Amino acid sequence: MTTRLSPLQQEAIARFVPVFRRYLDDAETDANILEYRARRELYSGLLSLEALRTMGELEFGQVISALWSSRLWGNKGYLVEKLIRENTLPVLIDALRNVLWGKAALPARYDAFRRAVKGLGAASITEILAFVHPEQCGLWNDMARAALDLLGFREAFPALRKAQISGAEYSAFNDLLAALQAELAAHRIEELDYLGVNYFLFAVWETARERLTPPEAPPAPPTEDAAPDFDHDEVVEHLVNIGQWLGFSAEKEKTIARGSRVDVVWQTRIGNLGVITYVFEVQRRGSVDSLILNLQRAQNNPTVQRLIIVAAAPNIDHIRGEIASLPESFRRAVRFMDVRQALRAVVLISELSGIVGTLELVQSEFGV
Repeated sequence: MTTRLSPLQQEAIARFVPVFRRYLDDAETDANILEYRARRELYSGLLSLEALRTMGELEFGQVISALWSSRLWGNKGYLVEKLIRENTLPVLIDALRNVLWGKAALPARYDAFRRAVKGLGAASITEILAFVHPEQCGLWNDMARAALDLLGFREAFPALRKAQISGAEYSAFNDLLAALQAELAAHRIEELDYLGVNYFLFAVWETARERLTPPEAPPAPPTEDAAPDFDHDEVVEHLVNIGQWLGFSAEKEKTIARGSRVDVVWQTRIGNLGVITYVFEVQRRGSVDSLILNLQRAQNNPTVQRLIIVAAAPNIDHIRGEIASLPESFRRAVRFMDVRQALRAVVLISELSGIVGTLELVQSEFGV
């Protein structure tokens, strides 16, 4: 399917062409381009069909540790161990083989990987695909989404609002990259594969990110008429990542007590004293009564110390009023987080991880 660009989108792309030319002029010395090339070489070796037949834990660890999407993890060895523990190495290798080299159409292979593997989201899956098949597959991550927003694709491509996308949405994204590739070729920037188009999106994002309505800028006081919208599943993923970065054992969609399945759980063990649990429920829409009942049931788990409701500010005010007459033991356990605080925390942790990563304080056992 061919994606057609609007005149406004073409005009926006044209404004960034001179900037991108400057990036390309520094191709032999630019650290980002050199890193692109190094990763393509790494993955072409580690993830060839032949290499997958003999892949062991070390090679799988190299694949995961080298992902940009893994930068949030200070201890990449823990991430690799967690993936193997939750999925088993044979399942992970088989899923990689199918998504990269299977005979089914790409959307079906992508969806099958998401169903088969726990703990790797769209950014990781598409990064693996893009570095092995850059002529057919692009990289879907927060930076690419933000850049497409800056180029005027928000209304035409609703998936920009989501961190996690389906196989059909990923296919549509690749069609969009093909349209950008053709548009850049019309400006005599040719011979770009889809990773090259992703690099153009990086140039857009790096040049103009201050124009975005952020999570990182201080939020304006909320009003009832302008409650910020957000993607429920994306915020859930962010809360898991934040918890894991902080050193908790963090899981999503977990049954924590009889009749209570919650969005996110953070757990940690305090010496010989036992386990401490923090429960998160992300409330975008839906019944507040059901939310409160679910949290009351979660409180029956004796390890639960806090019940955190993540929502837009106007919804927080409403929920706070609903629980005002409930027992004090419940009210004292409940805390609230504005969804913009959660989004801001992800940005700050990502930046901090990048800064600390440059110090190379911990050498990965996987050599990357």
